[in-house]
Amino acid sequence: MNNIYIIGNGYIGDHIVNDYGQDYRFIGVCRSKKNNCKENISLDISKNGGALSELINRNSVIIYLAAPQSHGITDETLKNFLLNINKSNVIKIIYISTSGVYGDKNDEIVNESSVLNPLTDRAKRRVNAEGQIQKSGVKYTVLRVPGIYGPNRLPLKRIEERLPLIQVSMCKHTNLIHAKDLSRIIVNCISNEQTDNIIMNVSDGTPIKTTHYYLHIYDALKIKYPEFINYKEANEKYDEKRKSFINESRILDVSRMNAVFPNVIRFKDVVEGINDCLK
Repeated sequence: MNNIYIIGNGYIGDHIVNDYGQDYRFIGVCRSKKNNCKENISLDISKNGGALSELINRNSVIIYLAAPQSHGITDETLKNFLLNINKSNVIKIIYISTSGVYGDKNDEIVNESSVLNPLTDRAKRRVNAEGQIQKSGVKYTVLRVPGIYGPNRLPLKRIEERLPLIQVSMCKHTNLIHAKDLSRIIVNCISNEQTDNIIMNVSDGTPIKTTHYYLHIYDALKIKYPEFINYKEANEKYDEKRKSFINESRILDVSRMNAVFPNVIRFKDVVEGINDCLK
């Protein structure tokens, strides 16, 4: 059995190990100390070149979930990782990117060939990272992932604060994926040759207006709705991260995902997915 390194062993890493820990030998790597994998390594991959050179010491698959650093337009963390590991031992790297690389498409449909137009430095770092992966000389899969929700990953703090919502009539669409579905896709990429050296959009395949997503959570919690505002008011009230989220819209074409992994998505209905999160 090949070793599967989870680099950036956080929330999605927990789901992967919880659901598939009996099928694979997972090795978790992150800055903090964790014990979810068969082997857990505490390591800052952005700095520790010496330890990185010894890290991948057997034939292994890498699931790369680590976020870039918080500034600049080059992913220096990934750059340091690829520079220092022994790539001859890497069978494949599965890189988790973001649909933010497309920028704002004003609710138009985008596929993997659509022009990239990242608007934020955060998204530009992801475009840079995708390029690094493709030029690394290692077999790869790049997954462009939208908003992730799941158990302990609902925007409950914003709901408790009764964050005003964009009026439904003017609200743009977003794309979502349940953490369990994303974990399933990632694991299925490990040995599926159809995913070798490709980029793939992933989502639940059911674009939804952001406001509707929040209203479904309010309904599930049986809480009265907050006030509704327009985009001008939202850009005055929301923080920078939230503003970048509401001011970009696109609808992901997931035809490639569905062709490679028919019926891989369990939570196509976000209401069902939210109820699963609140169990």
